[in-house]
Amino acid sequence: MNRIRYNTSYRTSLKDKILDSAIALFHERGVKAVKMDDIANCLSISKRTLYEIYDNKEDLLFECVKTSFEHSEKELHESVENADNVMDILLRIYRLKMNLLRKTHPSFYCELEKYPKILEYFEKQDGKRRAQQMDFIKRGIREGYFRNDVNYDLILDLFDVSNRYIISNYNSLNYSMEQLSYNLVFVFLRGFCTLRGVEILDKFLDEDIYKPGFSPKEEK
Repeated sequence: MNRIRYNTSYRTSLKDKILDSAIALFHERGVKAVKMDDIANCLSISKRTLYEIYDNKEDLLFECVKTSFEHSEKELHESVENADNVMDILLRIYRLKMNLLRKTHPSFYCELEKYPKILEYFEKQDGKRRAQQMDFIKRGIREGYFRNDVNYDLILDLFDVSNRYIISNYNSLNYSMEQLSYNLVFVFLRGFCTLRGVEILDKFLDEDIYKPGFSPKEEK
C-alpha cells in the first residue's frame, strides 16, 4: 500500500491519537467487538488514513498491548519507588491491578490468546520479570513479611498456571474477572506471608472499599 508522506510531527501525533483511542476501545469493548471503522470514526479520520499508519488490526492491537504494558510498568514503578516495605509495594500493585480490571472488558484478556505475536511478547516480559520477582521475594524474607520455608519458584509457576487457566476458561467460570483475580491473589499472598505480613494484608483487605462480592459474574 502506498503511504502518504506525513511530516514527522504530524505522523507522530496522529499515531499517538490512534493508539490512545484504540486502547480505550479495546479495553471497553474487547478485541473482537472493535473494528477498524470504529477507531477511524472515533477519531473522525478516514479508514484509509488509519491504514496508512497501521496495515491491519493485529499490528495495531500489538502496539496497543505493548504501549499499555509499558505504561503500566511505568505507573507501577512510580507507585512503589517511595514505598516503605514489600507489603506496601504489594498492596499498591494490587490496587492498581484491580482498578485496571474494573475498567477493562473481561473478553479483552481472553481474546489476546488468539494472537501468537502478543503471547510471545508476554512470554518475553515474564522471563525478564522472574528475576525481579525473586529479588522482591528475598527482600520480603529479609524484612520479615514472607516465609523462608517456601519454594517460591514453584509458587510463581503455580500462580502463572492459575492465571492462564482463568483466562483460557473464563467463559465457563461463573465469576467476574475481579472476583477470580481477588481470590487468586488473596490465597497466594496469604499463603506465603508470615503472621506479620498476614496482619497487614488482612487489615488492608478488610478496609478495601473496592473488594468484589461473591455473586455470579455480570457481563459489562
